[in-house]
Amino acid sequence: MNFEDDLREALRHEPAPPDFAAKVLARTSHRPPIRRAAVLALVAALAIAAIIPSAAHQYRERQRALEAKDQLMAALAITRTQLQQAKEKIRRNTRSKI
Repeated sequence: MNFEDDLREALRHEPAPPDFAAKVLARTSHRPPIRRAAVLALVAALAIAAIIPSAAHQYRERQRALEAKDQLMAALAITRTQLQQAKEKIRRNTRSKI
C-alpha cells in the first residue's frame, strides 16, 4: 500500500454505533447538581471579576472628564472677563481720542 491508500483507509467514514448519541447525552446530563451549581457560581464570579474593574475604570474616567470640563468652564469664564475688560479699555481709549 502507498501513502494515499493508507490515508484513505484512515479517513474512511464509519457509521457510529446505534446507541452512540444516547451514550453521549447520558454522560453530559448526569452531572451532580452540586457540581453544576459550583460551576455556575464559578462562572458568575469570573464574570463579576471581569466587569467590576471595567466599571471602576469607566467611573474614574468619567470623574476625570467632569473635572476637566469644570476646569475648562472656569478658564473660559476668566477669558471672557479678561476680554470684556480689554474691550472696555479699548472703547475708553478710542472715545477719548476722538
